[in-house]
Amino acid sequence: MTSLNDSDLESEEYTRRESLLLSLLNQAAHFYEDTIGILSGIFKLSEYVRQGSPESDFYSYLVKVLLEESRCENASVFIVEAGRLVLKAASGMHVGEANKSVCMDLGDGVAGRCALSGDFVLVSDVHNCEFFSPRPDTRVPLGSLLCVPIKEGGRTIGVLNLSHSQREFFNIHDVRMFELLGMLVGQMLTLLGLYEVFRSSYIELEENLNHTDADLKSISGCYRSVVDAAEVLILMIEGDKVKFYNRALHEMLEDEPHSLAQVMPGAAAAIMERAAHLKEDESLDLDLPLQIGRHSFTGALIIKRILGEQVLIIIKDITLRHSLRAQSMQTEKLASLGLLTSGIAHELNNKLTPILGFADLIDTSYLKPKDLERLQVLKSAAESTKTIIDSLLTFSRNVPPSRTSFDLRELIDRAISLYHPTTIKRSIEILHERAESPVKVLADMNCFEQVLVNLINNAIDAIGDQPGRIVITSACTANQACLNVSDSGQGVAADVLPKVFDPFFTTKACDQGTGLGLSICYGIVHDHGGQISIENGPGGGAEVRITLPLRAARSAEPPAAEPSCDYPPKAGREGDLHLMLVEDESYLRELLQDALGARYCLSSFANGLEALNHLHDRDWSLIISDLRMPEMDGMEFYRRAVASRAQLAGLFLFTTGDTYDLEVKAFLEDTRVDYIRKPFRIKELLGKVSQRLAQCGEEQ
Repeated sequence: MTSLNDSDLESEEYTRRESLLLSLLNQAAHFYEDTIGILSGIFKLSEYVRQGSPESDFYSYLVKVLLEESRCENASVFIVEAGRLVLKAASGMHVGEANKSVCMDLGDGVAGRCALSGDFVLVSDVHNCEFFSPRPDTRVPLGSLLCVPIKEGGRTIGVLNLSHSQREFFNIHDVRMFELLGMLVGQMLTLLGLYEVFRSSYIELEENLNHTDADLKSISGCYRSVVDAAEVLILMIEGDKVKFYNRALHEMLEDEPHSLAQVMPGAAAAIMERAAHLKEDESLDLDLPLQIGRHSFTGALIIKRILGEQVLIIIKDITLRHSLRAQSMQTEKLASLGLLTSGIAHELNNKLTPILGFADLIDTSYLKPKDLERLQVLKSAAESTKTIIDSLLTFSRNVPPSRTSFDLRELIDRAISLYHPTTIKRSIEILHERAESPVKVLADMNCFEQVLVNLINNAIDAIGDQPGRIVITSACTANQACLNVSDSGQGVAADVLPKVFDPFFTTKACDQGTGLGLSICYGIVHDHGGQISIENGPGGGAEVRITLPLRAARSAEPPAAEPSCDYPPKAGREGDLHLMLVEDESYLRELLQDALGARYCLSSFANGLEALNHLHDRDWSLIISDLRMPEMDGMEFYRRAVASRAQLAGLFLFTTGDTYDLEVKAFLEDTRVDYIRKPFRIKELLGKVSQRLAQCGEEQ
């Protein structure tokens, strides 16, 4: 009995193993069959794509192949469009044509979840799937469902939806095969899309080639015209050989370009070396000094490798840009120099004031004739220094352009005084042949100061190291003001004369001139409605002639009256007039005390803060204050004084050597407070004080 039972057990075990083996063989056969089917389907789909069939029919063909080559009973294709899944084709589900427009949101249903996650969804039993809901019009029995993503470049663009009536029909092998198919379908769709684009472009191009050959020739001619009209130089090289060039290059070279070395002999090697390291479609920008034909300039080059050995070179002349950059740097230097000059001139004015003042206070009745002569030399030298400082301040000031009426003669005199030390050292005589009557013009004085400075500089350079002469003539006709500047230099060469007003044209060395002087003069004169020309004088040398419209006639302006005040001052003290003196420089305080103390009661203070503390000590007849002082300057002192008592505003008289400073200038214009400029003469000071006291109604 025991033996029999063992035999039965062995038989059952054998049967079980046989059954398992048959199942495995059956699964292997199905897997083999499915694999062959999928490979066959891939081949069919590839052929479809290779033949260039339209994308619109691809979806129907895809589901057809799936049903033919796999054991699936049903198949459909969804594509993501505008953030939703849209049904493109379905087979085996007996859905109506209208249902092909079915769409769903990403994340809805099995297919929506697959599209949203980008991963396969396997439903072994649809009856136990909470997120599966069959469509009401679907009459096909469903047991299991597999959705795999259609991907392109890692992005999910659609879903393959496969089903079978048998539960647990799909296994992991099916998942892997259909996932592979999904990726391949994504690539096929991309290729079909590209093919559609290429086919449309090809058809359009073919039509254009067949029907618009004349237009293409016209466009080619226009393109050539545009390239030839370009101001930049364009050429294409292959190796060292020039394959293409535009008209601008041909005209500059004045020859047929054949090689890069011929076009740019000095720069060809450097350009070829740089171009050799460029990859296709790569470009670089390069600034180089170039010599093309007879033209030397700084060129901005764009070098681009087009295809193979072909290199496109575009050249733009940027000499002007470089010159403007250098001009900008020079302008900044001049601005800094102007600021420095203004500060130095202010300090010199402070030092010059006591020199002139104490010279005026010297009692000449006790001096010997020789000492009187020396005193007069001292005064003349100080006055000359004052004139030079005024010229420097005028030249260096920073004010916006504004047209005012002024006498050209005064402007010329000021410019000559500015150059007086330079011309004396170089043995150059500079003269002003002055018009007898005023030469009034309406112009920007600063601009015409620059014109005169440029013309005088050119004249000095033209004379060189030899003794010479510069003559500036002012005159006027019935309706024009005339200004001529002539020199005793070598004159201007005949071939240079037509170019003298061109920007950046210069005959000087590169470190001695920018070539902008005369072009700036030209622009300023023409902006004012005038004319400027240059020619060689009959006796040698150059002569610049400028004409400007005369200022409209006005009633004659009475000349400024000289300060009326007897000097030396009257004997005795007018003790009822109390003057406050605010000056930080001790020697200037002493000078003012000596000059005014004999006539008025003076109280002096070293700065605005000290004066402010004594502002209400008495009723002041006049407050004489410097503008620039430590601790508290005159401007702040004025503001605080007026804030405490408004009527004090009319009692101020400022002294300053800094009236061209923008802050000081704005303060004086805003407050309209009277002032006297340093350095001043004692007679001028006494006259101004007497005038101010009279205006205040305190001196009879």
